[in-house]
Amino acid sequence: MNQQSNRAVGLSRTGLRGLWLAILIWALICAPTASSQTTKRSVATQSPSASEFEIIEGVFHDGLGSFAELALANRLIAIAGSQQPPFDLSRSEAKMRDAVNRLPADHPHRATFERERASVAAAVDRGARILIERAKPASLVRVRHTAGEFAGAKAADLRLEFDNGAVVPVSVKTEKSNKVAVAEGQTPEIGAKWAERYFRVSPSELETMIRELGFASIAELKANYRDVARLVAQVLIRKLGLVDCEPADFSRARVTDLDAARFLFRQLLKFKRGNDASAVIIFDRVSGEAQWESRLDAVDVDRLTAERISFRPSRPRGDHRIASEFGIKIDGQAVVTFQIKHKRGAARGSARQFQFSDITTRLMI
Repeated sequence: MNQQSNRAVGLSRTGLRGLWLAILIWALICAPTASSQTTKRSVATQSPSASEFEIIEGVFHDGLGSFAELALANRLIAIAGSQQPPFDLSRSEAKMRDAVNRLPADHPHRATFERERASVAAAVDRGARILIERAKPASLVRVRHTAGEFAGAKAADLRLEFDNGAVVPVSVKTEKSNKVAVAEGQTPEIGAKWAERYFRVSPSELETMIRELGFASIAELKANYRDVARLVAQVLIRKLGLVDCEPADFSRARVTDLDAARFLFRQLLKFKRGNDASAVIIFDRVSGEAQWESRLDAVDVDRLTAERISFRPSRPRGDHRIASEFGIKIDGQAVVTFQIKHKRGAARGSARQFQFSDITTRLMI
């Protein structure tokens, strides 16, 4: 009787093991594999919202910027015949690919992104050859990637070391709008890194201007980016001594403080190169050209006269009281713009949408 009982228990256990094995095999067959899940996620099926696209575009251009820096470094290493191993491009490539794959297969910006990458790749080769040619007869021995060392308004993404002991810092920029940001050119610090740096506005002067606009503090002012734009207009008008000018219309504005204007332009040229005096190379995301100079570089600031300086109209659109971008011209051509921006991306449609994000200072190229 015991033997029969034991055999029954053994059979039941064997049956249970078989049942569990069958269930496991069935689950493995039916469950999607990691690779199939990845495949399903690899290409989006729905168009992103406006705020989602802003994030996607930002991710792509972040990856493109890193790609430009490292691709230039690798091309320099290859042309120089250096024994230095190339830099790994996989992370920047993966970031760009991820951004592209977050768009549906028929989304027009997939092709735009691919063209921008191809243009930058072409510009990299041109830029690398020019840098090597400029350094002759010295030979390149090492390239260092220094993109994370921006403290103190340094601009260099790469440091080129040559056999004669020379070190050349290089700032790499990718642009498509004929504009290039200066070092620390995109900043929420409207005081120290903009008003004081370019217009010699002291902290006490800034506080006075803010109070005159009806705000108790800069934090209160920043609750709406258009109010920061009002402050920017006042700084331009007061510190450049503008006449025939209103905050909502700069079309007839004239400079009376030429010394202040010259100081502004010298500071812009200084921070184009950064505190490390970087050579600035600009890769055009549309044309694939490698450029070096801004319009302001061609101006002899010491011989500049007030009559040659004018302004973009900067008239507000719609029912806004103030514009969100101001521009200064020399000889009828814009040389610099100051754009006041509100929060984007995830903040779109929320209570934070119109909060001040940053002021971006760009030179025209």
